Amino acid sequence: MVLSFSHNTPQYDNDLAELVQGFFPCIVLGEGNFLKMESQLKEKEIRIEMTSDVFENFKKCWWFEIPEDCDLLERKRLEKRYMKIALYRTLSYLSQTNLPYGCLTGVRPTKLYVELGEKAGEMFRNDFSVSEKKAQLVEKIILVQSPLRNTNDEYDVFINIPFCPSRCAYCSFVSVSIDKQKQILKPYIECLIREIKSQKELIKFKLMKIRSVYIGGGTPTSLPIDLLKLLLNECDFGQREFTVEAGRPDTINRRVVSVLKKAKVTRVSVNPQSFHDKTLKIIGRHHTVEDIFKAFKLVRRKFDVNMDLIAMLPNETLEDFKFSLDTAIKLNPENITVHTLYLKRGSELKVAGYRDTDIETAKEMVDYAQEKLIEKGFMPYYMYRQKYTTGNLENVGFAKVGKECLYNIDIMEEDTSILAMGAGAIAKKYTREINLIERFAHCKEPADYVSRFEEMKEKNLNFWKKEK
Repeated sequence: MVLSFSHNTPQYDNDLAELVQGFFPCIVLGEGNFLKMESQLKEKEIRIEMTSDVFENFKKCWWFEIPEDCDLLERKRLEKRYMKIALYRTLSYLSQTNLPYGCLTGVRPTKLYVELGEKAGEMFRNDFSVSEKKAQLVEKIILVQSPLRNTNDEYDVFINIPFCPSRCAYCSFVSVSIDKQKQILKPYIECLIREIKSQKELIKFKLMKIRSVYIGGGTPTSLPIDLLKLLLNECDFGQREFTVEAGRPDTINRRVVSVLKKAKVTRVSVNPQSFHDKTLKIIGRHHTVEDIFKAFKLVRRKFDVNMDLIAMLPNETLEDFKFSLDTAIKLNPENITVHTLYLKRGSELKVAGYRDTDIETAKEMVDYAQEKLIEKGFMPYYMYRQKYTTGNLENVGFAKVGKECLYNIDIMEEDTSILAMGAGAIAKKYTREINLIERFAHCKEPADYVSRFEEMKEKNLNFWKKEK
């Protein structure tokens, strides 16, 4: 029998389904027998009723007050919040377990905490059922971020290079193997340079001050060296931080490092994900552990270095992960980000049926990383969460004091306008006075970006020409 969950508020499908699957990964959304949820929003209250065919004679009712002076938007916000609280508490009771982030779904716990103001700590712990350990982590990150936040309405620039040497088995990004896209590389970079130049004119006209430039993807350093050089030559926006993702060690060599250095890049990534050759092979990384060491040696002392690790990769034990983390710490980069594996539709691991259900091991990996990194002088400074992450956990960036990546903070806290260029890039216009974010999304596919270039370039410019 297929177990399912149903409710009468389809506008909240994603949040509610994510919460249910945090407890019971096998439950599907539909006309359900496992749990049925009915909510009624009235003038002064919301009533939520839970029933189940699986748990005999189970019925639970919840009531929450709605302030009389709420406008429609706030009533809807409270409706979703109270539904998630009621659903979480019911699932926690039925399963006799708790999730580390309680009923919180969504990408940005730190952003929500700041928006809630003085009552945030109490609400996280009591209303949302966030564990004490995770509430303290969120608070620590906010404290570290405080002097680094963008308070001067500066802008960031993001440039997307959606190409990689190969596609990793866990990847669901719009990123394609560069060997299969050779014919599009030159026209793509030519269009991208034209867009950069038009955006520079906009920046000059609107007197924008650029805080950070981030070239991501994909793997920008997988580009042929001549195209990489052409691109980087156009990326002087007067920024104080310039990051280029070079995450695949097999793309880093002396010529690439020389081009990055001449372009005044300040930060690069060298992403091991794991320091075990057996794992690298499973996840489709066409390099070895020795290649990681060689690449790191090339960039050390020339740039600030970011390194990424992933907890819960296939067939890895707690000891395997500890070894990888300890090895990264010994290399002593400026930034180490610890991701918890998440599987989305389209990734090879997901399609192949891989399931990472060992929640206790995931928690042990993440806890070990946080304790060890803080002990060694790395402080947590940004966080984000993704749907269906193992154990309902998180991704956290740790950095040496004074070596935090500003762009990572800006993109996660959404308090900075971002000019974005390239296929799949999303521009964000932030209006601080009303906490409003407006978005403009480019075509996702590189071929579409090239064929529709003039049209999309003008739309991007018009998006920014409107009064902010």
